[in-house]
Amino acid sequence: MISIEVLAQVMLGGVLIGGLYALVAFGLSLIYGVVKILNFSHGTLLSIGGVLASTIYATWGISPWLISLLMTPLFFAYGYLFFKYLLEPLSKRNHFEATVGTVLITVGALLIMSDLTAKFAGSTQKNINLQFDTFEVAGVIISTTQIIILIGIILLTLGLHYFLKLTWFGRAVKAVTQDPIGAKLCGINSVKIKATTFAFGSATVFLASILYVLSFPVDPYIGFGLTVKAFTIIILGGIGNLPGALIAGIFIGVAEGLTGLFWKPEWAPALSVILLLVILIIFPQGFQKSK
Repeated sequence: MISIEVLAQVMLGGVLIGGLYALVAFGLSLIYGVVKILNFSHGTLLSIGGVLASTIYATWGISPWLISLLMTPLFFAYGYLFFKYLLEPLSKRNHFEATVGTVLITVGALLIMSDLTAKFAGSTQKNINLQFDTFEVAGVIISTTQIIILIGIILLTLGLHYFLKLTWFGRAVKAVTQDPIGAKLCGINSVKIKATTFAFGSATVFLASILYVLSFPVDPYIGFGLTVKAFTIIILGGIGNLPGALIAGIFIGVAEGLTGLFWKPEWAPALSVILLLVILIIFPQGFQKSK
């Protein structure tokens, strides 16, 4: 029989990993809501960011927080240039060619980035192992690292929410999402907003990678699985709904933990795919339209 302490320990781990899944989904949801592109390479940015951060930390001992300050602008620039020079030109094609083109480009980027990272940084799993104290609460062992990750998830979620709600960029994103023609008439450069949104989503997933590698290992090839989880979270929580994405992410994280505890651990990674298929079968038109 499984004790309450073990169950609580698994639930805690599920909440943390689920919150990190949600951070990955935030950027992907924002990109799809504004740009209407399914970016299959989105999760790969977390795996690459985690590998780079771990390598930099192991080589030079630079603080993860300093790494985030140095690398976030680079990921932002990558996202902006990736959209501007590879994805935006597809808007001149017809709908079918543009859709197929975005899939080929983002999947191709996934494969190229993963292989290049494996070649130069190795394909073995890496993480940042910070030595912090642990303490016990009601039989549950909690580390300071877990508290840092939890606080980081909360701060990033709130920061993104209010940034998009209160700033001009957030209002411009909402305008382009709801009425692109009306936004253009108001003087909003929709192409620039889309490129900035893609860049913003790329920078967000890198910040998530810093938190991820503090407690979970990464390798260059875990990205596609993270992208599938992010798609599932978007369907569960709703496009552009950050609180809904957080709840959905935590649900998936806890469900994976319980699957590994009560059934077989090897089935936990496949759970998001199973959930996605079940949702698409039961709600083929989406939750809102199925009500």
